[in-house]
Amino acid sequence: MKAHIFIIITLFLSGCASWPDEGQGGWAEKYQNYPLDDEQKDLNYTQPEEVVRSEFEHLVLKLELLKSQDIKACMPAQLLKAQIYENRIRRLIAAQMWEDAEHDLLIHYHGLNQLTQHFDTVQQLTQCAVVKEDKPALFSVKKQITDLLNSDNQFAFKAFEITPKYAVRLAQAADLVKELESISILLVGHTDSMGEMASNYELALKRAETVKHWLVVYGVPVQSITTLTQGSLKPYSDEPQTDSVRHSDRRVEAIVLDANTNNLQDNKAKSLVSWTKIIKSKQE
Repeated sequence: MKAHIFIIITLFLSGCASWPDEGQGGWAEKYQNYPLDDEQKDLNYTQPEEVVRSEFEHLVLKLELLKSQDIKACMPAQLLKAQIYENRIRRLIAAQMWEDAEHDLLIHYHGLNQLTQHFDTVQQLTQCAVVKEDKPALFSVKKQITDLLNSDNQFAFKAFEITPKYAVRLAQAADLVKELESISILLVGHTDSMGEMASNYELALKRAETVKHWLVVYGVPVQSITTLTQGSLKPYSDEPQTDSVRHSDRRVEAIVLDANTNNLQDNKAKSLVSWTKIIKSKQE
């Protein structure tokens, strides 16, 4: 009998000793720990303040786009609630309360996604909103998409896998692209000057196709994306070749256009369309 009691006590004490540290599991789990240790900083790539500000600007654009689509006519109370929550996060950022701001950003992100879905349903059933094009808002959104797609878009030597940092940019860009109806994206793959021209063409196309793949995974319609390759023909700059310059050359360049525009006004887009015709004629 005493042996049984001893075993029970031993198991009880060992069980208590196996509990997780504070903030590492169960009800004690925290959304984020501040300050970050060195290992966490390496995994995050950027400081948490930059991540919070970037995501906040992204959600501000999403709400501005909803307002440009006249959501106020259909769901004024829900719009006001979203605006109040946005102002709350803005105050947290101003006060440098990063942990609270990051937590509220997650809630606000899911709230805006639900609001967008509800707005689409209400609009289809009631036609409550007046269809209008707010050019300043649309211009801001398209510029933000372009900036996201062309930020941190470099690749490792002889590689076509995207970096975790670029994956975040692509996810944010896709989130905005899904809110627009008439938009198309040209993805142009590039390499540095190292290697043979034929293999560089192939590698550059793989890079563009990889970016396309992830945009489609994040919800962008596949028919709205066109991939091209220019290999090593178009370096990022005319500076003397160094490791950093070659790193910038290994990129995918994104150009955002209106899908329903027949006459492309952008000179770069025009030249790329001509380039596409040349490639197709050679393949035929």
